[in-house]
Amino acid sequence: MKCFQIDLNEVLRVVLLGKEALIPPRMHYSRYLTEYVMYVVVKGSLVLNVNMDTVTLEAGDVYLFREGDQQVPAKSSFCEYYYIHFRAERIRETELSEAEYEAVLQKKREQCMRADSFSTQCYDFLNVVIKQKNHIASEKLFNSIKELMQNSILTTDCKYPKKRLAVSNALASVLIKLENNSIQRGSSNKQKSRKSYETARKIASYIEQHYAEPITGKLIEQKFFLSYDYVNTVFCEIMGCTIIKYCNIVRIQHAKAKMRATNLTIKEVAMETGFENAYYFSRLFKKNEGISPSEYKRKFLKVLDKEGTDE
Repeated sequence: MKCFQIDLNEVLRVVLLGKEALIPPRMHYSRYLTEYVMYVVVKGSLVLNVNMDTVTLEAGDVYLFREGDQQVPAKSSFCEYYYIHFRAERIRETELSEAEYEAVLQKKREQCMRADSFSTQCYDFLNVVIKQKNHIASEKLFNSIKELMQNSILTTDCKYPKKRLAVSNALASVLIKLENNSIQRGSSNKQKSRKSYETARKIASYIEQHYAEPITGKLIEQKFFLSYDYVNTVFCEIMGCTIIKYCNIVRIQHAKAKMRATNLTIKEVAMETGFENAYYFSRLFKKNEGISPSEYKRKFLKVLDKEGTDE
């Protein structure tokens, strides 16, 4: 199965983005592609010979053609579709089995959930991996993709930077949606795994929103209507740590952000991020980060100290 790894940290350079309707006897035309091309099929069907292989696209399909592909119409049929021609330097083609693809996405989603929200590490997850051919079964998702395409059709005013960036971002959003759709679907024999992931994701999301509040096993049971021992085991399988440890990790991440961006005291930082007291916060911070909160804060003041010395 052909897949594409596309680094969205690079702005994708959209050349053409529009909508086409093929009404018989009119057919798709023959050509060699000089850039990557994505089709989003809205209605009908389209049958093409691509590099001597037959590709059949139906409504709901999203297909990514490679630069250098040869397209030749195979038959005449009604088809309505969006087309996006784009160029990208950081795009790589790879062959993966369905199982390998699922493993790549599962590892990525678990790493993403554990990532520090206040670090550049988060940009690593903008490196998406999508199948060459995707089918969107969800009407809601497909409508959101169609809306993005319709609102981004290239016109003469797209020469202006603000509009051009919006068009590139729309394509990037579609690619992220395609990858997320593959993550959520998975294979039919991994329903339990997907359910566990959703449970862990919901708990992690709750913690990320309420980290500054007291979070206990009893509270988790009340919020999610599940045994704490059970959800803690599930959470640990997905996240690699217990619920309480994850809660402390999130609190420390927020504490680090506050120490870098504000002049709050260590005690004030501890109180604002949900720790019982400054002593416990300091002990846990050093255990996780290898240095004390005071040392961490001083590390980011050194730049200012050096600037003051140079003057």
